[in-house]
Amino acid sequence: MTRRTSASWNSMISCYAHSGNFAEALTLFERMLKEKARPNEITVVTLLSICAKLGDLKTGLKIKCLISDMGLTTDLIVRTAVLEMYVKCGYAQNGRPDEALELFEMMKAENCKPNEVTLVSVLSASAQLGSVEFGQHIGSYIESQELASGVYVGSALVDMYSKCGNIGGARRLFSKMKQRDVITWNSMIAGLAFNGFAQEAFDLYHRMRDQHFKPTDVTFVGLLTACTHTGRVEQGLAFFRSMKREHGIAPKVEHCACIVDLFCRSGRLEDAYKFIREMETEPNVVIWGTLLSACRIHSNVELAEVAVKKLVVLEPNNSSNYVLLSNIYANAGRWEEARKMRDLMRCKNVQKLYAYSWIELEGAVHKFLVDDTSHPSCDEIYKAVDGLSLQLKWVGYDPNLELI
Repeated sequence: MTRRTSASWNSMISCYAHSGNFAEALTLFERMLKEKARPNEITVVTLLSICAKLGDLKTGLKIKCLISDMGLTTDLIVRTAVLEMYVKCGYAQNGRPDEALELFEMMKAENCKPNEVTLVSVLSASAQLGSVEFGQHIGSYIESQELASGVYVGSALVDMYSKCGNIGGARRLFSKMKQRDVITWNSMIAGLAFNGFAQEAFDLYHRMRDQHFKPTDVTFVGLLTACTHTGRVEQGLAFFRSMKREHGIAPKVEHCACIVDLFCRSGRLEDAYKFIREMETEPNVVIWGTLLSACRIHSNVELAEVAVKKLVVLEPNNSSNYVLLSNIYANAGRWEEARKMRDLMRCKNVQKLYAYSWIELEGAVHKFLVDDTSHPSCDEIYKAVDGLSLQLKWVGYDPNLELI
């Protein structure tokens, strides 16, 4: 073709996208821009869909800037595509939750009724954030607009309520739902498990079976989590064994991680290590990290060394593994080994990363780290912490300072 129109470019980009050739589609888009062809809403929606599937937030943000330049920020279909891209790229983990939530609020303000895709995307995002206030806000909106009747939105709302700590809201909505699928049941079981209602999660599982819903691998993550949080080792092992034997579900690494955590929380570190050695799937950083953390609590130097040897191969630049083993050596009085671990960190140029803690107060999210003095209310915060520490001592709490 001597002269390519926007339609011809869109056609080729869509063909690549539908056939799974995402890299070629993005390359073609770059050529389109170089040749001064003008993209339209069809182009950007297709490209945002590609970014969502690839989890490519960087390219997605570039396209979002292009959308602003093109004056398409008010287009409902484009907005929905941007919102879905944010969610599927894990914008909550990338520190960009506000942009998607603002986009959703703008849609509401302009009386653009969100569709099912938008609602499920926003609920998923809110669940990831665990923001109680925003979770309540969006939940009230969806229920007041009678948008929770569909099984997909209803299930996502149950999941969001649970992850925001509103287990009462999750229970109420679940009981009201006229239609439920296995995702709905899984969301409610997991919600009960994560909020400490283990027995209720088990009872709901039996109700699910009685109503002829077949459990999935996600069901068992919820059940094993319930066992982990309540120290029910034998029941957890029974659920784990039943997966393959009774339901034909091959355990995944997530299920194995639950069993390792279950053993570790019960102080059975040798059983945890034996289980790891016999796993059919390859242990990941979560599993070895769980064992290492338990070794610190129970002062098991030998198993800690085993775990760290695996972890430094899987994630060589994670400073916490070196620091944990160094602290374990120090607590055992093995100062020379502790020093060598710190020296090894310096030799490998591994930088210690400081983790932030987050707290939501009156709709605002505050972050802080150890010995942080940057907050404007720093003096009041430290006074409150000192007061809480005194109250804990009065009721007999004796913190183990070696684990701090």
